Amino acid sequence: MPENIFFDRSALKKCGKNVIIGKTVRIRYPELVSIADNVIIDDFTYISTALEIGDHVHIAAGCKIIGGTEAKVSMGSFSTLAPNVVLAAGSDDYRSGIAGPLVPKEYKGNVEVGFIEIGRHSIVGANTTVLPNVSFNEGASVGAQSLVKESLKAWSLNAGVPSRYIGDRDAIEIQKLETMYKESISSDQ
Repeated sequence: MPENIFFDRSALKKCGKNVIIGKTVRIRYPELVSIADNVIIDDFTYISTALEIGDHVHIAAGCKIIGGTEAKVSMGSFSTLAPNVVLAAGSDDYRSGIAGPLVPKEYKGNVEVGFIEIGRHSIVGANTTVLPNVSFNEGASVGAQSLVKESLKAWSLNAGVPSRYIGDRDAIEIQKLETMYKESISSDQ
């Protein structure tokens, strides 16, 4: 039985070491996906856009990372997507045009295709949707069931529909823990 039933791992643009990809993860364009070291992508995740994943990233079950071949999503090291997050790097205003994956651009409505950047140490809470052209600056996080339409400032805690600033995260403590973690794994080798 193959390692994954929806794509061939050897077709990935890059796949680092110690990478766990669930058997039911679907990657539509594996040639556009780069994965660094120590990454877990849980089952029932669907990826249909260019994706660059840093070290020590976790994508929980049921996430959707979408946008097509012209969009791009990046996830910095130590970032996390909780279950059922939708990163929509491509979207439509739903006012005009014809929908459909094979419809040429000239027949589609006002489509916004861009990027989503999930910065280093950022966390996206369960059932959250992130729209195109949004950056989570380093350490930014958003709580569960939020809608993120605008970029989030570094080391901020946000939540809501649409998301709004709630407070700050402890950047010094988080960076200190990263340093301690890296020292512990280097001493093990």
